[in-house]
Amino acid sequence: MRMVALRFLALVVVAIAATATAGIVQAHDLWLTTEGGTNTRRVVVNYGHPRDRPPTAADKILDLVAITGDKRLSLMDGLVAGSFRGAPIVQSKTFPDGGRTLLAARYDNGYWVKIGDNLYRNASKRMAPNAIDSLWSAKFAKAVTGADAPWSTVIGHDLEIVPLADPATARPRENLRVRVLFRGQPLAGAEVERGDGLTPVKEDELPRFKTDADGVATIALPKAGPVLLAIDHRVSPSDTPDLAAADLYNATLSFNLRSR
Repeated sequence: MRMVALRFLALVVVAIAATATAGIVQAHDLWLTTEGGTNTRRVVVNYGHPRDRPPTAADKILDLVAITGDKRLSLMDGLVAGSFRGAPIVQSKTFPDGGRTLLAARYDNGYWVKIGDNLYRNASKRMAPNAIDSLWSAKFAKAVTGADAPWSTVIGHDLEIVPLADPATARPRENLRVRVLFRGQPLAGAEVERGDGLTPVKEDELPRFKTDADGVATIALPKAGPVLLAIDHRVSPSDTPDLAAADLYNATLSFNLRSR
């Protein structure tokens, strides 16, 4: 009952926020950060963007894994709602992490319909056959906790950002090359956004880096601190055309850029 209540609260807040902001579904990311020491590490599952932080819904998280070397640890048991830096989030149970872990999560954001100017609802075309627009939204997130994590591992997410060098060893004023994969194939002509998940920035002011024919983008890293790379990819028609006009995929990669 507690989890159902948490999800209901999350959906209510999301619906209220959606009435105020155009394109809200496209603007929301799912990203992973951590808190705690080596033996008391927790994954923080974040949702939204710095200007708008609806609660993360625990029962929309399909999987959450910690990968160290060739070992995979599921962190699905014991997910709890919480608050981190004033934002509503979901936290994992504690797990040992010596800073060499790749984290990965999948999140089903469900169906959305646009039923008026800047008016969106978490429903499908089945309930709103006359909707102005409709989509299904899926979100994928990865994070590297430190150097020597298995950063090159391809998880197999529908949409995935794969670094081509260890992001934990990059330094300010260097570049990081990443490959974007959609259903396992390089995605050309896509735009990867760079932020930090903390600083409010207008959508049109976010730095963007386009992928080449091999799906590779070169990301400039100007300063130390948290880095959040994000990409949206919309596909029409939807794989479920009776329920949505399009499918919207979102993927993120987060890591901390150390100073020299």
